[in-house]
Amino acid sequence: MNANQTKDFQSKLKIELDSVRCEFLNELKDAQHEFTGELASMLENSTPGEWIDLAATKINPNQFPRFQRLMELEAALCQIDIGQFGYCCDCETKLELHYLAKDPAQQRCPICEEKKRKKVHN
Repeated sequence: MNANQTKDFQSKLKIELDSVRCEFLNELKDAQHEFTGELASMLENSTPGEWIDLAATKINPNQFPRFQRLMELEAALCQIDIGQFGYCCDCETKLELHYLAKDPAQQRCPICEEKKRKKVHN
């Protein structure tokens, strides 16, 4: 993958991240629980870089699908920053461009993704 392709993926990730942050805040507000409303206020008054740490200790990620996506997007952008983007986080195989084009936040190759899925469901 060349620098221009990485830049394109980074741009797509950032655009989606902005959207997912907004959707996640709305999820929290729509939940109509006191603690989720308080968390939404905390996040609105925090830097985006603090969101994962603040929210992870307060919610069950399974109840808020947008939070899971938020973590995936943040992780992919972090991988770009450290030069590991485009490699499977488990086996370090280079991910194919068409695979990343479907979802640039993808962290695993298809084989490792399937292993993870089987492990979670067992």
